[in-house]
Amino acid sequence: MKRLQLTLILSCILFSFQAIAESLVKPQTQGDVTFVSGGVGGDERSAMQAIRTDYNLSLLFSVQGSGEYLSDVKVSITDSKGNTFLETVADGPMLLASLKPGRIPLLLN
Repeated sequence: MKRLQLTLILSCILFSFQAIAESLVKPQTQGDVTFVSGGVGGDERSAMQAIRTDYNLSLLFSVQGSGEYLSDVKVSITDSKGNTFLETVADGPMLLASLKPGRIPLLLN
C-alpha cells in the first residue's frame, strides 16, 4: 500500500513538473514541425530539459572553445531538394524540434 502511495505521489510530482515546464516554454509549429527554443536562465533551462524527450532533435548553441551560450541564432532546416522544414531564430541556447522520420543532412554555418 505504501509503495502504491509513493508511486502515485511521484507520478503527480512528475506530471506537475511537466505542466510547469510547458508553461515556461511555448511550443510553436511551422508546417509539420513542432519546436521550442529558449533555455535562458535556470528555470527555463530546466523546463527545456524536462520536455527534451518529447522531441527527436535537440540543438545547443555555444561558442567553440569558451562554451559561452548563444541566443538569437538563425536556424534553417532544409532537405537535399531545398524544401524548408523550419526557419526560425532561437530564443535561447536550446532548440528542440519534432521532425518527421527521415534523413535530413545537417549543415552548420
